[in-house]
Amino acid sequence: MGIIEKAREIAGIIERQDEICIVTHCDADGITGAAIAKKALDEIGIKCEIKVVRYLSRKILQGVDKFTWFIDLGNGNIAGINGNAVITDHHFSNEYHERALNPFYYGIDGETEISAAGLAYLVASNFSDFDATLAIMGAIGDLQDLRFGRLTGINRQLLKNSKVEIKKDIRIYGRKKPLYKMIAYATDPVIPGIFKRVRNAIGFLSRIDIDYKKSWNECSREEKKKILSELIKILVTKGFSYDYITRIFGEVYELDGEDIREYATLLNSIGKYGYGMEAIKMCIEEKFDGKNLLKKHRSKICNYIEYAKKKLDEYKGIYYFHGGNYIMDTVVGTVAGMILREEDFSTPLLAFAENEEGIKVSARAPYNLVEKGLNLSIAMKNAAEMLGGNGGGHKAAAGAIIPKGMEERFLQIFDAEIRNQLTL
Repeated sequence: MGIIEKAREIAGIIERQDEICIVTHCDADGITGAAIAKKALDEIGIKCEIKVVRYLSRKILQGVDKFTWFIDLGNGNIAGINGNAVITDHHFSNEYHERALNPFYYGIDGETEISAAGLAYLVASNFSDFDATLAIMGAIGDLQDLRFGRLTGINRQLLKNSKVEIKKDIRIYGRKKPLYKMIAYATDPVIPGIFKRVRNAIGFLSRIDIDYKKSWNECSREEKKKILSELIKILVTKGFSYDYITRIFGEVYELDGEDIREYATLLNSIGKYGYGMEAIKMCIEEKFDGKNLLKKHRSKICNYIEYAKKKLDEYKGIYYFHGGNYIMDTVVGTVAGMILREEDFSTPLLAFAENEEGIKVSARAPYNLVEKGLNLSIAMKNAAEMLGGNGGGHKAAAGAIIPKGMEERFLQIFDAEIRNQLTL
């Protein structure tokens, strides 16, 4: 059975229910996935309630007393999920659940080829007819276009059935902002010598005779070529790999003239600050208005990054920081990812933060380690379970929950797991 047939089977199971509880993750992928599910269920008259959660705890699993549709969650908790549920989760898991739509079962990479929103769409499209725009938004929110500079796999097929427009352009975020801001705060790729140095960005643009106050979208074709060429020269001079450099230009995705990353970032920030239901409503109504909240989110993230850098420490070559109760556990992974790109670490970066369940652990790793065989999802799951916690995620980005006071022991186990995977 292929993934399309399995999606049809799961859709049949869902259609037989009178009432459904949707449990989804609070990030952009989970938010868009839940919006897709709710839109479809509303159309066919199935009552549903939605729970937006940061992770699946034992308490949440034990509190579910009706048929449940898990979205962007579940693959790391297979043993705790009974048969009265379906799972559309794109995270890696080698554990089997009869009612799970796990892309890895079908040789499909859930990190780059389809997101949880995309899986929800494959199911929902069996009993509802609407476009795949939200599925693409979920994939972009999950950074599935990052590795190859474009969407691939099933995401590519979903693009054809969406309202998203594909353009070839610079992939640095903020094409409507003044050039100096766009370049100074680029994080993928980070521009050496310019990152977070506004004066250096202005100087760089002035040297190549470009008006730094203009936006990228206001530049002529020749000006764009000149900027790209000079940025690439900087990256080549600093020894960055070809794969890294080529990510600077490629496909960008727009909805109604806006970079779809703007919407995905908005949903991500709203969901992670506890307003998941509001974010889902935005998706259903297609009204993405929350610039003030997004501005506050970015300000907080900058403060969190500054705090985390001061707390950076090292254990046997693995860098880590502890956010305590200062950095919100919902965004500590985002902070870790941004620091990893800024500092260009050659090893995984671990981040700890406190929450009501214990300690949230987030891990991020450079792609060159993934290409050598690193799988953070397995490492985090194994390390957490040895301490009575649980974990999972992607090869390059994963998370876990462990008991308080176990951080040092977790570092020891995690280090051994990583060394075993990479045969160091």
